[in-house]
Amino acid sequence: MQWERGLVTGASAGIGRAMAMQLAAAGVDLVLVARNGDRLEELAEELRAGGSGLEVEVLAADLADPAGLAAVEDRVASDEAPIDLLVNNAGLGYEGPFHAQEADQVSETIGVNVLALVRLTHAALKTMTARGKGQVVLVSSMASLQGLPMTAVYAATKAFITSLGEALHEEHKSTDVTVTTVLPGLTRTEFHERGRWDLGNWPSAGWQSADAVAAEALRAAANSRPEVVTGLHNRLLAVFSSKAPRGIRRSILGWNARRNWR
Repeated sequence: MQWERGLVTGASAGIGRAMAMQLAAAGVDLVLVARNGDRLEELAEELRAGGSGLEVEVLAADLADPAGLAAVEDRVASDEAPIDLLVNNAGLGYEGPFHAQEADQVSETIGVNVLALVRLTHAALKTMTARGKGQVVLVSSMASLQGLPMTAVYAATKAFITSLGEALHEEHKSTDVTVTTVLPGLTRTEFHERGRWDLGNWPSAGWQSADAVAAEALRAAANSRPEVVTGLHNRLLAVFSSKAPRGIRRSILGWNARRNWR
């Protein structure tokens, strides 16, 4: 991997943790960002214990909080120990009918998935363009390909990310600054527990490990690809999604969501 220092949000668990581990194994210095400072410190110690002289910074911050977001934004834009890889991985979402969700849950989802991602991406691209090199990775979702009843806000925020990433990749085409958007499907992490998702009816064959998603994502980023859908089964679903009429997709997903919602 060609990067010198990467900043990974949502690094304490799941895909973010897997990315941090794989970047560290490749000798990339890291800035780890998440809300849980204790878990970040544990991860940092584990990475430093490799004995390779890896530099690992810990920045505990809640991206839904304006002060926390500003602190991470400042670190992304800093000229001291500059960041040449930003992985916007932090995200959240709650399951349930939109009208039944708490207003602060809706605001938190939009704040982390959209506002924080946009602010950090803007800070990164501004400084990377001035330096003449760098890369931004945006972790979106297969959910971005279609409105999803019972996770409507989450899916809408991911659709925003996919659209933004596609546009920004083209803006920086033919430069040494690139943007790669990652679309994972169902991944075995703590994400669904936090959002209280009920996925008991989903077949186990439809899931990926966080390590597998991270490996595909970083490989795509290293090759400056504009977008990657992780997992063969997800790529097949993405092809179906692009071919099937939107109304049919909406009806199938709506029926399934109403049937499974408890």
